[in-house]
Amino acid sequence: MPDARTQEIASEQQVVDRVYDRTDTMRTQAQQLAKEGHGRAAAGPAGGLVERDAMVHHAAGKLRSLDAEAEGLVFGRLDLDDGETYHIGRLGVRDEDREPLLIDWRAPAAAAFYRATPGEPLGVVRRRVIISRGREVVDLDDDLLTPDDAGDLRVLGEGSLLAALQRARGPQMRDIVTTIQREQDEAIRAPARGVTLITGGPGTGKTQVALHRAAYLLYTDRGRFADGRVLVVGPSTVFTNYISRVLPALGEDSIHLRAIGELVDGVTATRRDPAPVAEIKGSTLLMDAALAELIWQAPPTAPDHLKLVYAGQVIKLGHAELRAVREVVRTRAAASGTLPNSGRPLAAKALLEALWAAVDGEHLERELFVEDVGDRPEFRRFLAAWWPRLTPADVLAWLGDAHRVRGVLGDEAAEALAASYHGRTDWSVDDVPLLDELDELLGEPPAAPKAQVEPARLRELTMGPQLVDTFVLSCGLHDGWSLYAPGLPTPMAVAGQSIDNDASAQAQRWAAAIILREGHQVVSWIDGFDPYGEDGYVPVLAEPLPVAEPDDEPATWDDYAHVILDESQDLSPMECRMIGRRAAYASMTIVGDLGQATHPLAAPTWQELLARLDRRDARMLDLRTGYRVPQVLADYAARVLAPGIEPTQSYRPGGELSVRQVDDLAAAVRDAARAAPGEGSVAVVVADHMSGAIVSAVDAPHVTVVPAGLVKGLEYDHVIVVEPAEIVAAESRGQQRLYVVLTRAVARLEVLHHQPLPAVLAAAAG
Repeated sequence: MPDARTQEIASEQQVVDRVYDRTDTMRTQAQQLAKEGHGRAAAGPAGGLVERDAMVHHAAGKLRSLDAEAEGLVFGRLDLDDGETYHIGRLGVRDEDREPLLIDWRAPAAAAFYRATPGEPLGVVRRRVIISRGREVVDLDDDLLTPDDAGDLRVLGEGSLLAALQRARGPQMRDIVTTIQREQDEAIRAPARGVTLITGGPGTGKTQVALHRAAYLLYTDRGRFADGRVLVVGPSTVFTNYISRVLPALGEDSIHLRAIGELVDGVTATRRDPAPVAEIKGSTLLMDAALAELIWQAPPTAPDHLKLVYAGQVIKLGHAELRAVREVVRTRAAASGTLPNSGRPLAAKALLEALWAAVDGEHLERELFVEDVGDRPEFRRFLAAWWPRLTPADVLAWLGDAHRVRGVLGDEAAEALAASYHGRTDWSVDDVPLLDELDELLGEPPAAPKAQVEPARLRELTMGPQLVDTFVLSCGLHDGWSLYAPGLPTPMAVAGQSIDNDASAQAQRWAAAIILREGHQVVSWIDGFDPYGEDGYVPVLAEPLPVAEPDDEPATWDDYAHVILDESQDLSPMECRMIGRRAAYASMTIVGDLGQATHPLAAPTWQELLARLDRRDARMLDLRTGYRVPQVLADYAARVLAPGIEPTQSYRPGGELSVRQVDDLAAAVRDAARAAPGEGSVAVVVADHMSGAIVSAVDAPHVTVVPAGLVKGLEYDHVIVVEPAEIVAAESRGQQRLYVVLTRAVARLEVLHHQPLPAVLAAAAG
């Protein structure tokens, strides 16, 4: 007879099989729905095309959610004290009679799976974690919360959370949907409005909580948060690549996941400037003044003199005169609120005034002079070169010339900035907020006047199909008459053989009746062209059609409904301003740990960070239990924790620690990497400036070398830390950087050093 575990696994396997059979049916139905939607094309009213698009969109979304099975679609079960049983999973599934087979983990009914405790069981008698490999149930783990009500319920396992935490790490972060703890669940399900601040030390699950919160927000209010209206911001591309698997595993792929260096369109910055330079670039006090000065300066390619001949007189404006004119433009622009890229009309006026002042105008008319000179091609060419449209990249590159900002920054800061751009063709992460700021400061040039469209006849099209902006009736492409609607390349209605091809009047009456059903009355018809350039008829309507809206554009910063900031403790004032623009109309989730603040301009308090983001109040949720770093390693790392920061209490006992002083550092690192176990993830973490040499020393293919500046937020089973003293000495907040480095290991930490250890660690060496 099978033992109890085998019987229980078989019982749960039946449930899991039924759920998967149902999802297979649902997947087939979604595929059929998509096929039907694509089939709805030519015939019928324009509204049918909208219905088609909605069907295809709905079907595609359903297929994406059904494909998000990751590590098991069914992962939990609740046995309640009223006899009810719920199975919990990655999405909600109902049977053919609309009865629930599987409860979505985000649904209110599933909250007890995460929040029930023996002290507050919330009606739960037994909580079961179902461990699967694909569609096969391989193990079960139970918590008995109210033993008096257990009856005949069997209890298996010894702790699903600890088992999950002890599994080897892969190259990317996993979701924690099966092991969310009570305090984490409270943070995930916090109200969407306002600002939610989630704090906690290393390994408390802050990042996973933030990502699961994004999925929860979409579940509770998909209409508000779907279609890319949630932005998740991480500290680096290494970090965003590491966490990129979590949301798709939860069935969500419409969330924008960006590193700080990717927040400006067209820019992907991955390198960081040295701390002294980052401190300058991150300061609003310094960079506001520098950029405000820079945007009004002459471009390096601007001509430095203007020479014209008028009425026999040679008129010249030299370098000094042109510089004075530019100052006049700047003053007038400041008074009128004009930005540089909109300032060319002001520049033209000031130049003409300067030219008039330089000419002998006793026998000349000023108005005629201004009109004549202003229309000359040579003047317009000079104006375009002297006051060009500037891009943020153009202007930021000028910081490579220290003379441009020496007067506002001083010699030392100006030279430091100039050196950071010397010989560089790429941007640093610290440059990205400056590019964003310049985009605001420069503005856009005035829009060109729109060309007037001949209302009586559409322009003949030579390449098609093209979208027309009114109704068109034609008989040139299909066998019979076709009626096109505004903005659609396919007919909204086809008459076929019911109307003779020569009976245009009858066709016009047929089309007018269809257009009337769309709410528009036809007065008469004029000649025009259909989307394929064929001859047709265009109706003259009793009331003109509304002006067409521009095509939808990708979501921009003011379209976000919720912004999640991870590792927020390291945001500089300039980075906060960049994010604040994108969160101007959004609620926010801010995640961080002041103990891991390494940026030289990191906010000293959460209130200061909120102020930088232009927010005042936040609901604060503190995650106090560390689930990733074992206690031995957490205690060792806590020796370098900044004063005033409470160390995290680890849920996991144990952990392996080795600290060794060696004579040949490169050889010791090579040997340690070779000896590292093949299963699980292994990283060598070293000060940024030493990473090149260490990469050359490591020849083990399963070992990754990570600069200390990029390791934040990552985790590895085995971490080899090289020369802690160099990590501390490399930057102004080096001790905090070392704390980050020492809290990346989840099983074994190995510290190799040749130089003496920092004093705070020396007492722990062994």
